[in-house]
Amino acid sequence: MKKILIGIAALASAATAQASIIPTLIGAPVAVGNGSFRYTYDATLASDQALVTGSYFTLYDLVGFQGFGNLASGFTGTSQLLGLTPGNVLPDDDASILNVSFVYSGPTVNFDGQLFERQLGTFEIFSTIGTVGFDDFTSEAIRNAGPSRGSLVATIGTDAIGVPGDGMGSTVPEPAMWAMLIAGFGMVGVRMRTRNGALQSVSA
Repeated sequence: MKKILIGIAALASAATAQASIIPTLIGAPVAVGNGSFRYTYDATLASDQALVTGSYFTLYDLVGFQGFGNLASGFTGTSQLLGLTPGNVLPDDDASILNVSFVYSGPTVNFDGQLFERQLGTFEIFSTIGTVGFDDFTSEAIRNAGPSRGSLVATIGTDAIGVPGDGMGSTVPEPAMWAMLIAGFGMVGVRMRTRNGALQSVSA
């Protein structure tokens, strides 16, 4: 069983600290014919983060990965056995299964701060597997406020994203569990635990 991580977030202001980029699987995979299934994700940029060229998020161990569909503006997709991973986090990664990364290249977004989260758009991938498993993601953006403004922020979600899988092990959490995963991990040093997953945000 994958370990539960301790959620650590630096306070940028009086507001609750956030992760960097959080992807979420939208609904269930959709059969599109010829044995392929489409998985659609959205991604949220936290309110204390900025998006710059090179910011990214990576999904790990996508069984049966075939390719990319439509991607949000400014993003490109890459697939590889290793995948882009922040240096200060350690996802659980099967070296024999492809990972996918979504990399931003475009104008800087929100470096002067914002008061709310920003939806980055939707991202599609295709797989030969129509069964959802539950695995890790990582992401990296930069802080947009406070004394650490401009510094890299890495996020890891442990057992925190639905991906093409074998249906064994962890399962996709209920909506209430997602709320626990994404909200409320604000104070430095506070543990954030769920049965199926955890988020950790680490400043470089």
